[in-house]
Amino acid sequence: MRIKVYTEAADDMSASQPILDLLDNCSFQYEVETLVKMTGRAFTSGAEIYNVVGEKVKTLPHVVIDGERVGGYYDLVEYLMHKDIINYAGEPKWKMKN
Repeated sequence: MRIKVYTEAADDMSASQPILDLLDNCSFQYEVETLVKMTGRAFTSGAEIYNVVGEKVKTLPHVVIDGERVGGYYDLVEYLMHKDIINYAGEPKWKMKN
């Protein structure tokens, strides 16, 4: 899986931390990109986010997996549960088998 986490500020990852913790817990490799890094300035409109993600996005952080817009933390949890990767508690199923 190619996973990208788009964030708003590189110096404050507190909003992104639950997403990063979940991805780390599942042992996924991922990229973190800040809109500041990509555009050279903080984002000011939904249009700038649209240019990066390819769809309208209202908030950051935002997760994209294999080019598919997933969303924020709860969207990621739902996505991973639907793919049968984690259980309802957010624990990777492969860890429970070992």
